[in-house]
Amino acid sequence: MTLKQQIENEAYKLGFSAFGVALAEYDPVGHSKHLSWLGRGYQGSMEYLERGPRRRFDPRVHLPGARSVIACAMNYYSNPEDTPSNPYVSIYARGENYHAVVRDKLEALVGEIKHLAGDFEYRTFVDTSAFAEKAWARKAGIGFIGRNAMLIIPPKKKHNPTAARGSFHFLGVIITDLALEPDSPGIGTCGECSRCIDACPTDAIVDDGIVDSNLCISYHTTQNKDEIPRDIAAAMSNMVFGCDICQLVCPYNSRSVVATEPHLRPDPQIVGCEIDELVNMTERDFDSRFANNSIGEFSFKMFIRNAKIAYTNMRNTLNGNLPKKKA
Repeated sequence: MTLKQQIENEAYKLGFSAFGVALAEYDPVGHSKHLSWLGRGYQGSMEYLERGPRRRFDPRVHLPGARSVIACAMNYYSNPEDTPSNPYVSIYARGENYHAVVRDKLEALVGEIKHLAGDFEYRTFVDTSAFAEKAWARKAGIGFIGRNAMLIIPPKKKHNPTAARGSFHFLGVIITDLALEPDSPGIGTCGECSRCIDACPTDAIVDDGIVDSNLCISYHTTQNKDEIPRDIAAAMSNMVFGCDICQLVCPYNSRSVVATEPHLRPDPQIVGCEIDELVNMTERDFDSRFANNSIGEFSFKMFIRNAKIAYTNMRNTLNGNLPKKKA
């Protein structure tokens, strides 16, 4: 058994559901696409995406002696449980803070690799630094970038068969100076399917694999610190944090299985909360309830803004004053 195969086995034992390796070399194609996306202003107010863009596509900037990029995916799916009478929180934000959960798993994997290969240089990434995890997961053969710009993992025999399919996965990356056999880049297609485009209430998916953040509900509820445009606010319905519409309608997610990682299980206080409770929440309540949750990384002011919009939308729905649907 090769070192790579041993590492892959350890990754599955730790709860990762897909694994792959890419060469640690500059990705000019990914870099160019990112610059084009920025050039169109699709990043909205996320100025951090404009800083040091090459760092996202060249592992050697982070680790000069890098030779391999290990990409891992962890299933976080749970049943949507979306009812009009309750506020909706995106599935990814219902358990504990995924940054900490996945980072701990990566560090545990690093520990296992050291037992197998001795000491080595490495850097880990979990959606908090300037590194394009989705692009590198594709290069490592885990999946392909779908029409909704999500990394989609098609069913594969080489991955853990109980969890590795669809897009409800967190991604973690290890840049290392270990020389590991690379996988072929992920291939796949959405075919003629356009369900995500048709279902998006704000037409945020403007081209294959390209999302305009300025039109995206997830962006506005988690990243936009200013006032949410009226048409976007009306389309938010009962959503107070994130949006899963484009993923829930995706055929690749039709057989998603519930995640088994205990730290990612939905918190009943989040899934079963009432909108009145959120609207009347104090900052102290917010800090206490979401201390170990991804929502806690964002501002109280933004969250209450979202809750008030959802409250208005839910009241209008109850009274029959529904927003106009897109043509």
